[in-house]
Amino acid sequence: WFGALKAGAVVTQINPLLPAKDYEYYLSYVKPQFAFVDEQSLPEFGKALASSRHCGGGKDLIVVSENSPGGKPFGAWIARETDAEPWATKKDDPAVWLFTSGTTGKSKGAVHTHGHFPFNTEVYAKQFIGIRESDITISGARLFFGYATGTNLMFPFAVGASTVLFREAPTPELLFDKIARHRASVFTSVPTLINKMLQTPKEKRREISSLRFMWSAGEPLPRDLNARWDAAFGVPIIDGIGSAESFHIYISNRPGDVRPGSLGKLVPGYEAKLVDDDGREIAQGDIGTLWLKGDSAALYYHSAYEKSKEHLRGGWIVSGDKFRQDAEGYWYYEGRGDDLLKSGGIYVSPHEVENCLLQHEAVRECCVIGRKDEHGLEKPLALVVLKEKSRPSPDFEAELIGFAKARLARYKAPHWIRFETNPLPRNDRDKIDRKRLKALHG
Repeated sequence: WFGALKAGAVVTQINPLLPAKDYEYYLSYVKPQFAFVDEQSLPEFGKALASSRHCGGGKDLIVVSENSPGGKPFGAWIARETDAEPWATKKDDPAVWLFTSGTTGKSKGAVHTHGHFPFNTEVYAKQFIGIRESDITISGARLFFGYATGTNLMFPFAVGASTVLFREAPTPELLFDKIARHRASVFTSVPTLINKMLQTPKEKRREISSLRFMWSAGEPLPRDLNARWDAAFGVPIIDGIGSAESFHIYISNRPGDVRPGSLGKLVPGYEAKLVDDDGREIAQGDIGTLWLKGDSAALYYHSAYEKSKEHLRGGWIVSGDKFRQDAEGYWYYEGRGDDLLKSGGIYVSPHEVENCLLQHEAVRECCVIGRKDEHGLEKPLALVVLKEKSRPSPDFEAELIGFAKARLARYKAPHWIRFETNPLPRNDRDKIDRKRLKALHG
């Protein structure tokens, strides 16, 4: 990864656990000259490459493995390494494409320059968060995810810290063990994994008091989950939000200033505003679309001219995400613009309803989407997965709806509850696949 940047190449990074059809899309979209592939990814990637003209038809496929089953073995490839001067890249030259999560269509590559990484690292990791040389970082999120690329690669390397890398699946038991064994001080996670770690039996946990904080991003962090983690471990969760377009996190809590339920404050060095559907700035406390500006904003989306015009305007990132900001400067995520639903003519944030339902002791996970009733009016539908000891029933549906009505404005409470027997589908970033659920049940 660093070697490719040193050589002046442009780097892309994708999930190593995808099916062949997804790799076919990325090969067609990226048109790579070289591919570095882990041994576990080779069967599916090889199927996709077989019908591709890229990577020299397979001649320029480098497999990271001790005993390469195909392509060029990485060990033998780097054994021929010779000293080389870095390519004379400049800070405005393209360096990396970070892929969007594809929530509204096919994933696209947001093009970032060599100057974007140092900017975000300086204003966020060093100045705002205070990552330091003595830190030892570890991540439950894989490095293909731009979030982990920053927290578990770029940030620690920038300050001379240490990072723990491993090839195994990031199970809760494995992470407990590695945090304890390596005395990690900074842990990168996502709410889904945080919840799984809390569900791990106490006899399978290890001591993690070496952690001074844990990063959380990638999906909303329910207030109840934050409270349960704090009660169990006492390790502060630094919740924040970033995007492929911004390179990394731009609104965040910070050590010593954590506001549970909020995303924290705008990172100094970035500029943000909330606007209505007509582009007018809104009053404080109202919900609006976030526009963001900063020196790590993507140049454009590769091969996506119309999308670039829509979302990248004169240095502003038009996020499509809905937020509100309180009088103290803390920001709250309300969902993507196309996630919000109107019930009784009033916007409803699905995340607010989900956070309410997740406080019920029987609810493991849930997703709220809009659905038309018999009169053609949109109402909230909650898709709910229960914990093992609970059983769905009409009475329990009424109980959950009543639970929500007692804690929310009545128009925000679910009109229906649909109990799901299987875990809710997730995308390759481990976020609940809201788009798929809308197609199935909306």
